Amino acid sequence: MQRIEILKSTYLDSVSLMRISKMATGAPGVSNAVISMATDTNLALMKEVGFRPDTIGEATPNDLVIAVEAESEDAVDRAFDMVKTEIKGGSRRGDAARAPRSLEAAIEEYPEINLVLISVPGRYAAYEARRALAAGRHVMIFSDNVSMEDEKNLKETGARDGLLVMGPDCGTAMIGGVGLGFANDVPPGKIGIVSASGTGAQEVASILARLGLGVSHIIGTGGRDVSSGVGAITMKAGLAGLADDVATEVIVIISKAPDTGVAEGILAMAAEAGKPCIVNFAGRSEAGGEGNLTFTTTLTEAALAAAWALTGKADEIPAGTGLEGDTHDLSMQIAPPRRYLRGLYSGGTLAQEALFLLVPSLGAIHSNLHVEGLPTLRDPGVSEGHTIVDLGDDVFTRGRAHPMIDQAQRLARLTREARDPEVAVILLDVVLGYGCNGDPGGEIAAALRETARSLDAGVTMPLIVASICGTHGDPQGYGRQKRALEAAGVVVASTNARACELAGGLLKGVCDG
Repeated sequence: MQRIEILKSTYLDSVSLMRISKMATGAPGVSNAVISMATDTNLALMKEVGFRPDTIGEATPNDLVIAVEAESEDAVDRAFDMVKTEIKGGSRRGDAARAPRSLEAAIEEYPEINLVLISVPGRYAAYEARRALAAGRHVMIFSDNVSMEDEKNLKETGARDGLLVMGPDCGTAMIGGVGLGFANDVPPGKIGIVSASGTGAQEVASILARLGLGVSHIIGTGGRDVSSGVGAITMKAGLAGLADDVATEVIVIISKAPDTGVAEGILAMAAEAGKPCIVNFAGRSEAGGEGNLTFTTTLTEAALAAAWALTGKADEIPAGTGLEGDTHDLSMQIAPPRRYLRGLYSGGTLAQEALFLLVPSLGAIHSNLHVEGLPTLRDPGVSEGHTIVDLGDDVFTRGRAHPMIDQAQRLARLTREARDPEVAVILLDVVLGYGCNGDPGGEIAAALRETARSLDAGVTMPLIVASICGTHGDPQGYGRQKRALEAAGVVVASTNARACELAGGLLKGVCDG
C-alpha cells in the first residue's frame, strides 16, 4: 500500500533528504520511499517511480512531501514514524528547536562564521547565494540545476568582493580541516587541492592520507567552472588563494576535461604560482614536467607526484601503505562467451578516468559520459559490449539518493551484470567518507554472495575488481571495507587507476584474440 503526506512550510536540505529517503527505503516491509521538497520537478519524478502525488491536494515548493510504499499498513506507519522523527532531528539534535530558520538568523547567531553552504532546490540556490555574498560570506553551493548565467554572475560578484563561490554542484570541499559535502577523514598537511571534480579530489586526498600526508585545503569549483561559459573563475581564485597560503607548499589542480582556452589560462596562472603545481586534466595522454608544472595522466600519479614534490623523495612509496604495487595473481583464463567489461561507478570522475585508461587496450567502450569519439549508450540502464556507466548521473538519481548514499540501483545492476554469461570483468569504485553510505563494501559483498548462490551448478561469477576511495579514518573504515570485499572474492586494487590496469590487462588478450 501507498501513503503520501505533505508537511506544510517544512524545509530540509538535499543531503538530509537523501539520507532519510535511504533510511526509509531500507525499513522493514518498505519497497519504495521518497522524501523531498514538493517542487513541480520532484512531484513529476515521484509519479515516474510509481507514486500518485496528484492525490495530495495543493502543495508548494516550500512544503515537504513524504511518500512510502510498503507491504502493509503497519509497515507504512512505522516508516512514517521513523521519517518524522528524523525530520525533527532525531536523537542527534536535542537543540533542533533552536536551529536558525533563515540565513539572516544564522548570521546573527553565529557572526564569526565566514562560509555558507547552500543545499536547497536549484531554483532557489542562486537567490540564497546572492544573499550570502551580500552578507560578506564565502559560498559553497552543493545544489545543482542552477543556470550557467547565474553561476557566472555569482562568481563574478564573489571575485569582485574577494569572496569564493564554490559550485554549483560542488560535492566536496575542505577548508581549514573542515570537510564539507562528501569529504574524507584526511589529516592536516601542506598540500592544497583545487578541483573541478568532487571524487577526483577525494581520490587524491585519500591516497595522500594513506601515504601519511595531509591536506591544507580542498577548494571545489563545480564541474562547469572550467567551461568556456564560466572561464574558471573559481579555479583561478582558488589557485591564487593556495599560492598565497603559507600553510600550502604544493598545489594539485584537478579537472574533468576543461575547455582548451580555459585550460591555457589556468596553466599560465599556475606557472606563476611560485610553488610546485601538479596538474591532472582528465583525458590528457602524456605526463611530464615544465618549469614548476608537473602533468599527470591519472589521479594516482597526481597524488604520488604531489607527495614526491613535498618530500623530495622521488619514486619512494612507504612500505605498508598498500600503494607499493598491486601483485594480484590474475592468471585466470577467460573462457568464451565471456569477453566484456562492465564498469559500474558511483563517482563520475572515477568513471571518466576509467574510460580514458581502458579505451586504448579495449577499443570502443559504451558510456553515458558523452565523450567525443566514443559510443553513447542508447539506454543508460542497459549495457552494450564494453560499458562504463556513471550511476550518479541525473538519469539515475531522479527521485532517488545518489549511489554514494544509496546503492540499491547499483546493486541491482551488479546482480544483473554478474548473471550475464558474456561479462568477464566487473569494475567498481567504493567511495567512503562523511555523508556517504555507511557500509558500501559490506552491501556489495552481500549482493555478490546472494548472486553466487542463485547461479546454476557449475556456473561461475565474472571477476570483480574494485578500488576503495577512502582512508582508514573514515567512518566506514578502509580496512574493514577491504576485508569485506575480499571475503566475497573481490580483487581490491589500491587505486582506481590500478584497478583499471588490472582489468585492462586481463581483457586485452581476449580483445586482441
